[in-house]
Parts: sequence; C-alpha cells; structure tokens
Amino acid sequence: MRLLVYGSGGFGREVLDIAKRANAVHPRWSGFGFIDDFRPPGLHGGVDLYRFDAATALFGIEGCEIAVAVGEPSVRQRIFLRLAGLGVRFATVVDPSAIVSERAVLGAGVIITPFCLVATEAVLGDNAVLNAQAIVGHDVRIGAHTVVSSMVNVGGASTVGSCSYLGMGVQVKQGLTIGDRTIVGMGSVVHGDISDDVIAMGNPARVARRNIDNVVFR
Repeated sequence: MRLLVYGSGGFGREVLDIAKRANAVHPRWSGFGFIDDFRPPGLHGGVDLYRFDAATALFGIEGCEIAVAVGEPSVRQRIFLRLAGLGVRFATVVDPSAIVSERAVLGAGVIITPFCLVATEAVLGDNAVLNAQAIVGHDVRIGAHTVVSSMVNVGGASTVGSCSYLGMGVQVKQGLTIGDRTIVGMGSVVHGDISDDVIAMGNPARVARRNIDNVVFR
C-alpha cells in the first residue's frame, strides 16, 4: 500500500514527514509520493510527484491511500468529495508524538500533527486537521473538513462545525458551539456561541462580518 499526499506545498511536505515518522513506528505504507495537478511530474523534495490520473493508473485505486494536504477548508472539502466519488481510500495520518484517546473517534482522512491532544469521547469528522499542539477536550465534536490551527484549545463538550477554521492560538470555552463555514481569527478567545458563515475575532470573540466568499487564505 502506497501513501500519496495530495498537495505538495508546505503543508503537504509536513504531512509527508509525519507519515514517514508514523510509518517507522507502525509500518503501513510501502512507499510515498505526492499528487499535484499544478506542478510538473517528477521528483519533488526527493519524492515522486504525479498527476492524479497518472498515479491511479500506475498504482490503481486499490493500491494506494490518499491524505489531503491542503489548508483551505473549502478546498479540502471539494477534493475529498471528488476523490470519495471515485472510490479513493483516505489515510488517517497521526504523528507519533500526539496523544489520542482510545475512546476518541477519527473520521476518514484525519490528519493530526505533532504534540496534539485528543481527549476521551472526542470525535473528529472526515478530513479534519489538527495542527501542532492543538488540544481537543473531552466530548468535543469537530466537523468534517475543518482545520484547527496550532496551539488552539477547544474546551470540553464544545462543537465546531464543518468546513470551519480556527486560527492560531484560539481558545474556546467549554460547552460552546461554533458553526459551519466559520472562521475564528488567530488569538481570539471564544466565550459564547458563534453562528454559521461568519468571521469572528477578538477577546471576547465577536462577529466582524459574514463569511461571504468562504476563503481563509488570501
């Protein structure tokens, strides 16, 4: 079984490093590669880079797993749904330094980077991402395709919707709800619920405007 990292940018290279470390501890993949339809095929950082069609023709859908390594939640969702429709199997990639409760539930394609904590009964939806040192408390629900940035702390029994983004250092009080397609700006402290389709920031975090174009990185 080969692991193909979809996206060869900075996050893709991070995910590849994590996968190699994980594979050294618990061998699963026989080899690694990148998929990127916007770079020329060939070696990229010492690893083969393929176009998607070429990779699946070479290895077969059944001969590989794919990890989506794109940071924009809406793009993560679009790629995941397209590939799922083709029967792709998604890799769950967890850094060996992360602590994940045996009672936590990880969806397909979840990526957990170094030194994260996922507490008991937490649920991470399909294709969600936790960046370095993120903390997900007990009974938390993180929606599909949502990206949780580094050093975020989501208090117990909180819910974060799908395709949302929590910026670096966000702190979320326990028992709160953050909606779908919502962006919380870096360093914000969330004391109350935040609705769908908004951008919020500050301490306490307040809605600044509607999330009309659904784009985090500009």
